[in-house]
Amino acid sequence: MENVAATMAQADTGRATSGGMPATVSMPNWMQSSQSSRYWEAAETTRLNSAHWSHAEDSSINVWLAEHLQTLRTRSIYESRQNGIVLGMQNSHADDIVGQDGPTLQVLSDNKGYNDALEAVWRDWFKAPTQRANVSGASLLKLWVRNLWRCGEFLARVATIPDMDDPVAMRLIPIHPRRLATPATAIGDQNTIMGIRFDRYSRPAQYWVQDQAGLGVGASTMTSTPYPPDLIVHEFMIEEEDQARGVPLCATGLNTSADLRDYDDQVQDAARSIADQSALLYTDHPEAKLYDVPESATIERRTIRMVPPGWKPFIYTASQPPVQYPEYRSERQIELGRPVSMPRLMVRLDASKHSWASARLDMTTYRRAVAGFQAWLSGSDKAVGVLSRLVAEVAREARFSVPQLRETPRNVVLHWTWPQIDEIEPAKTAKANETDLNTGIKTETEILAARKKTLAAHIEEKRREREAYAEAGVPYPERTATGGGTNADADDDDDDDDPVETEEAKTGVKAGT
Repeated sequence: MENVAATMAQADTGRATSGGMPATVSMPNWMQSSQSSRYWEAAETTRLNSAHWSHAEDSSINVWLAEHLQTLRTRSIYESRQNGIVLGMQNSHADDIVGQDGPTLQVLSDNKGYNDALEAVWRDWFKAPTQRANVSGASLLKLWVRNLWRCGEFLARVATIPDMDDPVAMRLIPIHPRRLATPATAIGDQNTIMGIRFDRYSRPAQYWVQDQAGLGVGASTMTSTPYPPDLIVHEFMIEEEDQARGVPLCATGLNTSADLRDYDDQVQDAARSIADQSALLYTDHPEAKLYDVPESATIERRTIRMVPPGWKPFIYTASQPPVQYPEYRSERQIELGRPVSMPRLMVRLDASKHSWASARLDMTTYRRAVAGFQAWLSGSDKAVGVLSRLVAEVAREARFSVPQLRETPRNVVLHWTWPQIDEIEPAKTAKANETDLNTGIKTETEILAARKKTLAAHIEEKRREREAYAEAGVPYPERTATGGGTNADADDDDDDDDPVETEEAKTGVKAGT
């Protein structure tokens, strides 16, 4: 017993650190080094993982973009044009963000004449904001969203078109981001990166846009025109400080998309090769006569042919596509929509394997992401946005022809109402909101914020509705809450069946009346 106790005491001494605190042993003693307490497994480089991390380097994202942006953009555009899933996903994303006609502007200030005039001028300008009269504002926004997928950014030039018969002659001329490049004369300038010259505060000071003759069909030129930042619209999603250009949203899914398309071709080839093989004649009979058969023979479909005595046909078994093929493709396609939180049911336009509850959860996450894109594009009273900037440009030019815009009120708030993705279960959402209001858990401001609206904008909309009804001589419909209900009823997402319609809901008559 004394020997055992001495051995245990010696072991305890060996497990103690110099400060007397016990050290955690995560590996055998013979593997420990003097730096084992600062060991990080994720930073370990071994023979097995060295190839995977060979391209990892701690350098600016601009270094990566300067080397790889053109390749990423080219491959993203190519895959978008060749892959129906990728193209449809981008179009669905643009439709979900922009909607049918784009956002609606509501101007809030203490000057009603200014509000109405600016809203009217913006509506007229947004109908055709580019140099082409057949391109609407909604079409331009959808183009910008698709360019975020393919190019990582969108680019346009602000120009004045003299022959425009409108109060505002300012128009946007869309420019493909490939034309934003550093000219030969500015290559030695360390402040010019990928066609943009920055000042000492990392602000864009000049944009170099390559000139082109015609519509870009073999018409690129070697000259570039510099433009000040006030005349350029250049937006992208920021991933790192001092970032100069955008990263295509398709970038992380390019390998997945290419793998799936190659895999589809290989599975199709394997299935077709087996289907093309009709039969193989063979024999294992020792006395079978030699049958001088040609290397191949044509066999008519849906017929039975005789074979020589002792010979037997062998029919190939079809094994492609495998049973796991649909599930494999479905799981891999999740990666394509993940950069924008687009769920699989939207990527594939297939909700066959979703319950109401799971579809609602997936779409709630996607709805938040879409709302974030919308706020990023338009801006708000808390954030800048390209649409809010364009409203200021439109108002600045329109004040010369619209008297109501010549004096700007002190506090002007631009409220944007974007199209919303339909609720999966609108009845449950409405019931939950009603219950939260009645119990005081939420305020009307919080519920309106979930719909990307402010209380002031909501009250203004109600006021305008009442005025419109009054001018038309139609009574304004007074809508009241029905009351009742609990959060348990509203959040009962485990029931995947459609809600049962009560007799009161069918007839509109309360029971007992």
